Amino acid sequence: MGIAHVSAAMFRSRGMRRNRGFSLVELLVVMGIMAALALVAIPWFTKISQRNALKSSAREIQTTLLAARMKAVRRNQQVSVAITPGPPVELLTIEPQPPAPTPTIPIPRIELPVNAAALYATPIAPGGILTFAGDGRVPLAVTPLATPGAYEYILRGPVGVPTPNTITVQVWPNGRVVVVTPVNWY
Repeated sequence: MGIAHVSAAMFRSRGMRRNRGFSLVELLVVMGIMAALALVAIPWFTKISQRNALKSSAREIQTTLLAARMKAVRRNQQVSVAITPGPPVELLTIEPQPPAPTPTIPIPRIELPVNAAALYATPIAPGGILTFAGDGRVPLAVTPLATPGAYEYILRGPVGVPTPNTITVQVWPNGRVVVVTPVNWY
């Protein structure tokens, strides 16, 4: 019984095999797998980015409406929001000017991205302007509404696709602003 004899030649041949690299067939198989994954992943990522742009547009409208409500309550004065259907969709916050020594405030104007969403419905309010009273409430018009008891802004997007998604922003008489997203996305 002896001890196995190991020669340096055994290590050299293994070491040389490791340094050789990959064969052309191995590289082509890996490249094919990566191309197949890219063909599946790119449309999926595009659709997700379009959905996020639509959600972002709805949240921008919600944030603007809630900010106008907070300004109305803080100042105990009426603050209005005008949302023009576009394209592009614009949000204008109209508030009373502060007392004389304070400089005048420019009207804040926000534009939503052109291809993110199109506005398909606005509140049936005088001039399409939504006004928050000093207590944060919204007086409802007498005209019938799509959702009884609430004003609705309906956004459809992304613009130009055959099956757009719809997100609804609702404003209730108590001043609550709700974003209603679809259950099934296209």
